[in-house]
Amino acid sequence: MSQKRLVKVALGQFTSIQGDTQANLNRMLQMTDQAAEAGADLVVFPELAYSGYFCQAYQMQQLAEPQDGPFVQQLRKKAREKRIHIIAGYPETGPVLGKMFNSCIFIDDDGEVIENMRKVYAWGEEKLKFAEGNRFPVVKTKFGNVGMLICYDVEYPEPARIEALKGADIIVDCSVWSIDPAEHRWHVDLQANALFNLLFVVGCNTVGDNICGSSMVVGPDGEIRAMASRTEEELLIHELDLDEILKIRSRIPYMNDFKESTFSMDALKIY
Repeated sequence: MSQKRLVKVALGQFTSIQGDTQANLNRMLQMTDQAAEAGADLVVFPELAYSGYFCQAYQMQQLAEPQDGPFVQQLRKKAREKRIHIIAGYPETGPVLGKMFNSCIFIDDDGEVIENMRKVYAWGEEKLKFAEGNRFPVVKTKFGNVGMLICYDVEYPEPARIEALKGADIIVDCSVWSIDPAEHRWHVDLQANALFNLLFVVGCNTVGDNICGSSMVVGPDGEIRAMASRTEEELLIHELDLDEILKIRSRIPYMNDFKESTFSMDALKIY
């Protein structure tokens, strides 16, 4: 019998202080220590956790950093020290002055950057601050294949399906998701994407500032396996058994029956 593929995931749900990158970094480092002590393989933080989501464009420009900037370097050091993978949101400077992205860095437990995703779908006024990304990555790790989405990306069915077809076992969605009117969509979108693609979906949200919290882990059957508080900061830790994916796909034949010929990723140009 093959060994179970167990993955312990930690979701660092906390309130980012708008514009106070040092305080936000310190909170992430503290939560990473706690996650590592609990034996987590991966710790995830919300969208723009480093800067806060609600900064105005000029302030966000001043806070933005390159992929090899101090923020990422500090996380790399911590990941290597604690032997844990980290995914965290930050404003990323682009190659042209004034161009920036809403990004998430993915660092492995050797402290190496293994992916940097730029949010593809900008919500509302985000378009006035950020350039948009153009791909949905899936990263091969020692514990499984991890797809990355950022907040609004999960409201479209195609991104998660693209990542499922690229072999994702887990899709991680880093978010800042409002209470009203969108709270119900947080639950529906995460559960639907998990069920339609028969894989694990992990959503990490923040709290405060009219944000709905409720970071959660959803199983391949679409059922919520663990969920954090709606209002309080929390480090939610849950163990995933990736063998469940094959068991559920053997029972529910969505992926076997899906006609990939009707779904052209080449035409969409976002792979």
